[in-house]
Amino acid sequence: MSQENVEIVRRHIEAFRQDDVPQALSQLDPYVVLDWSRGRRLGLTVAYGHEEVTQTVRHWMGAFEDYDYDVERLTDLGSGAVLVIVAEEGRGKSSGVPVRQSFAVLYTVIDGRIARLTLFPDEEQALEAAGLSE
Repeated sequence: MSQENVEIVRRHIEAFRQDDVPQALSQLDPYVVLDWSRGRRLGLTVAYGHEEVTQTVRHWMGAFEDYDYDVERLTDLGSGAVLVIVAEEGRGKSSGVPVRQSFAVLYTVIDGRIARLTLFPDEEQALEAAGLSE
């Protein structure tokens, strides 16, 4: 089952990268929660459901010119948890300031759908939240 969860997350990310919003959303539970509160990104906190999640992600990406991201690693943590390490870069639309940073996303997969995405500033904080810190 754990490899299945990694594949569900991978399909979601690939569909999103290809701008296939319907396919990306099909991997999400209708009541999905996107929790940005630990990262304090542009004042974003928590989004609920497909519509809010879509709007929130578009808001974030819309703050940048030349925005792009790469998935550095996907790791199955067991019990439906998948850790994704992401490197993103872009340039602020209003400031012109270049941004390059990494962050972690802890995905929770339940019954074959992504039920929760929680963003963390780094891998260590994500692992701690998953109860896997040393």
